[in-house]
Amino acid sequence: MAFLIAATSIVYMAGIPIIQDLQCSATVEKMKSSFIKLDEVVQEVSSEGKDSKRTLTLNIDEGKLYVSGENDTIYWEHECNAPIFSPRTFQTFGNVILGANMETSAFEGQCKGQTAFILENNRLKACLKKIGSTENLTSYNTTEILLGIYQKDLNEWLPMEYVEISLDNAQNSTTGNGYTKLERTGYHLPYGEVTAYIESDYGIDYIIKFVLESGEDFLIIKGE
Repeated sequence: MAFLIAATSIVYMAGIPIIQDLQCSATVEKMKSSFIKLDEVVQEVSSEGKDSKRTLTLNIDEGKLYVSGENDTIYWEHECNAPIFSPRTFQTFGNVILGANMETSAFEGQCKGQTAFILENNRLKACLKKIGSTENLTSYNTTEILLGIYQKDLNEWLPMEYVEISLDNAQNSTTGNGYTKLERTGYHLPYGEVTAYIESDYGIDYIIKFVLESGEDFLIIKGE
């Protein structure tokens, strides 16, 4: 009997994480279905015009639900130990987005007196100058791109004069014609990304990526 009790206990304890994973997965799946249905209703009402309305009930067993009038978005947030999604990944179902580690915002605004693309998470705010466009290449120096990085934990702008990006240490590779572009605008993103394209005076065209990921306290800069 002692052996049977012990064996049952071992199976039960080993099964707890599996049960929790299944419960979390079921909760996420339920909310996904609810939000997809909600999106369908919103689209119907929108197509019917003024004074159209519907009543829809959302049952929230776990997590938090809140509405942003500024972004016209309904958010559901739930902490889950189960790896339902890989970190900083998401899936899209029409207007419904499900993902993990989605705490980054990417938008256009004013920063240090200049029009900028702003990447922001709970740790940092990075400002990158808006330069030209894909239809209007503008002369610039790579030192102009990064306007500044605000560290929220320190409550101050990080001390830096400028960031210069070059090829083969050639000074004329830092200048040329090009643009900067915000790859995706929105809130609660897994990461924010700004692309800088330059047809350099060095004779080589290249791309610089500035990426801020959710939860991280550093800005990724990489060339292509």
